[in-house]
Amino acid sequence: MTDLALAILHHIAVFGLVAALAMEGAMLRAPAIDPARLVQLDAAFGATAVLAVTVGVSRVIWGGKGWAFYEANPFFWAKIGLFAAIGLISILPTLAFFRWRKAAAGNADFAAPAEELKRVRLWVGLEALLLVPLLACAAAMARHPI
Repeated sequence: MTDLALAILHHIAVFGLVAALAMEGAMLRAPAIDPARLVQLDAAFGATAVLAVTVGVSRVIWGGKGWAFYEANPFFWAKIGLFAAIGLISILPTLAFFRWRKAAAGNADFAAPAEELKRVRLWVGLEALLLVPLLACAAAMARHPI
């Protein structure tokens, strides 16, 4: 039963990541950008990522397959690498959101610099794109023989 509960929590956390990233992407395409809301959403994205990792580690330790399954599974390591890449890329938008929030404080006419906005959209898009092979690796990992 522990394995099932952890699997469910892990899936919920991953779907939360997908939702938060989609919301960030949508907010970055809005006519007016609200940096304070982006910072809040990005914090939720980060917290959800921490939850996904925590539950994932719990699955490795207390789940039904055990460490030996994961240690020898190349799709597991690819999934970890992709998750780390997404995490590292996500630092760039986070820093931009903080800069924008600071610049927008007390400035009702704030608009994110066009070139920086374009780069941030690209980074968030790359994060979303990397979720595709990450999810494919998750599916392949579950089916890989020990």
